[in-house]
Amino acid sequence: MFSSIKMELLTGVQQVRYASPHYFLLAVATYYFSVLLFAVRWKYVLRGMGVEVPIGELFKANLAGLFMNNITPMSRGGGEFLRSLWVSKLRGVPMGISAVTIVYERILESIPVMVMVALGFLYVTSAQALFLIPLMGGLVLIWLKWERFIELTLRAFRIELSPEDRDRIVSLRKCNDVNLIGIGASSLVWILDVLRLKLITMAFGLEVSIPVLVFISVVNLILGIAAFTPGGLGVVESGLVGTLTYVGLPPALAVSVVILERFISYVLGSLSGLMVLLTSGGREVWRALKSRW
Repeated sequence: MFSSIKMELLTGVQQVRYASPHYFLLAVATYYFSVLLFAVRWKYVLRGMGVEVPIGELFKANLAGLFMNNITPMSRGGGEFLRSLWVSKLRGVPMGISAVTIVYERILESIPVMVMVALGFLYVTSAQALFLIPLMGGLVLIWLKWERFIELTLRAFRIELSPEDRDRIVSLRKCNDVNLIGIGASSLVWILDVLRLKLITMAFGLEVSIPVLVFISVVNLILGIAAFTPGGLGVVESGLVGTLTYVGLPPALAVSVVILERFISYVLGSLSGLMVLLTSGGREVWRALKSRW
């Protein structure tokens, strides 16, 4: 059994060199465009708080955050904290404001994520999507009790805000442009995530339907969040190979697809973030991060 698994792995690794470079480069482009959309979303949330930060700086902060995510346990073990420190140290944004805007980003992101998770589970069975009902109820409750939620969040993370800044974060719920752009950018990111998987499969001449790719993307998300290893290393790869095999891909091709996907999202993402840390003032942020740890 182990010899057959080893053979499939070796075959998958060998097949990577036959992938179409055209589709591979397009897949890389979708990844970095997603990072740019994250920066756009954050910029508008910060603007809603009365803070202006150049989009290029936020793009670099997100890349640095991806590097931190990939070397710390869980999906976003340290990346969010590093992003908050980045704009605070290099752009003078109060730590409380930067931290709260990141929390607000995640709330906006949860809406398209839940839609995508529901669609992904519907591929398997509608019954498994029922667990989203309490999550949706929780989101509605947060929205209705927004001011109370902000108070609890500030207390939980020990964030100190002036009365003016507290009023601004509470009023974000009423900023239609911030919410529309935030939800729209988050939705585009998940569409690009599915598109990246599509391009990677096409690089090997595979025709995989969009519903199947949505399901794979959801599994990838869940594995990244649940994995206890840095960046989900090992857990995500084995889980994705198993999922791709489950939906009908030959094991060797499943390995090839996962190698390319993780090369883009893990290897290139980590290297880009590391380069930003080394060349764009990130050393100061890194020292501040280590001192806080």
